[in-house]
Amino acid sequence: MTDLSETTAALRLWLEAEVLPLQAGQVRDEAGFCERLAPDGKPVDLPRRAMVAARQLFAFSRLMGAGLGGSRPRLLANHARDALLAEHLAPDGAVLPIAGGGAAFSLYDVAFCLFALAAAPEAVLPRARAEALAARILTRLDALYRHPEAGFEEARPRRLPLRANPHMHLLEAALEWIDSGPCDPRFEALADEIAELCLARFIDPGTGAQRELFDGDWRIADGPGNAVEPGHQYEWGWLLLRWGVLRDHALAQAAGRRLIDLAEAHGLTADGLAASLLTPGLAIEDATARLWPQTERIKAWALRARLAPRPAEAALAEATAVEACLGLMRFFLHPLRGSWWENLGPGGAPRPEPARTSSLYHIVGAYHELSTLEARQFLPIARKEHRAPSTA
Repeated sequence: MTDLSETTAALRLWLEAEVLPLQAGQVRDEAGFCERLAPDGKPVDLPRRAMVAARQLFAFSRLMGAGLGGSRPRLLANHARDALLAEHLAPDGAVLPIAGGGAAFSLYDVAFCLFALAAAPEAVLPRARAEALAARILTRLDALYRHPEAGFEEARPRRLPLRANPHMHLLEAALEWIDSGPCDPRFEALADEIAELCLARFIDPGTGAQRELFDGDWRIADGPGNAVEPGHQYEWGWLLLRWGVLRDHALAQAAGRRLIDLAEAHGLTADGLAASLLTPGLAIEDATARLWPQTERIKAWALRARLAPRPAEAALAEATAVEACLGLMRFFLHPLRGSWWENLGPGGAPRPEPARTSSLYHIVGAYHELSTLEARQFLPIARKEHRAPSTA
């Protein structure tokens, strides 16, 4: 059986020897990074998004920190920084989702810009400047888009349904700021608010699954579009575990483990990959395996292994993380070295479609968790005093 060290080494080698050269060549261009790359290596001409620039800044910053690829990650991180600052961050704290596309609001893009600013190392973006940029974004977000109870609206006038997913990425951004050193105390409050909102409103009391869509009062929305995503069960589970350790919050840690267990019990295809969608009753609705849920499965189980109180639990979680990584590597069997398939159908047949540049963020996040586990860093976040719960 392949062990953790072998699997992590294989992923590291692929990132260093295949992914970084492709990113520096066909993916990077004068305007930043192409949005998608066809299987023949040709860039797909699409508008440039803030989310891609931000995710690229995160990914190359992480690879810099891991010491992969010599000077290449730093050069690519600088390029992503330049694209983000030049095209997507306005002086008043507005985040511009599309380069040259005006000041439309996207909570997703706000979350990823905050996330990238936290992840960028001093050599790429001085911390004081990153803090000033983030402070302006937070101030504008609070002033214009606060929900009256908790969390945020996504438009003015209001647009329904409200969505959990951009809040998940805001929690990820807040935890990144907390994890990276002293930060604006608003990030501490934001992490607490969203984690508590998830515990109070985002989890279906009937099935235990995290749900996606809500009415204006954060009640689970009715309708066939409100499916359950296995990838988000893993991702929320990973985030609740992190926040639960941060705040020494046993209930949050238990909730995180339950979400991960639910995805593992109900969300795997016959091929052993995380499926795209479940019905509200937790039957598989779409057995297509997308790339990104495999990375969230890796992250969730790698963290479970670090936090497990008993050796047997740690060994099982580690083995599951390795299994998930081997599943992810099936997406890398691609005619273009360093690229990947976004979707595998039942039986593992790839869909011949362009690779999304933004998926590198998911892959690098999974690598980071695996390599942290390999280094046996069992305390991912320092414990801090838990705040009083909000009324959410």
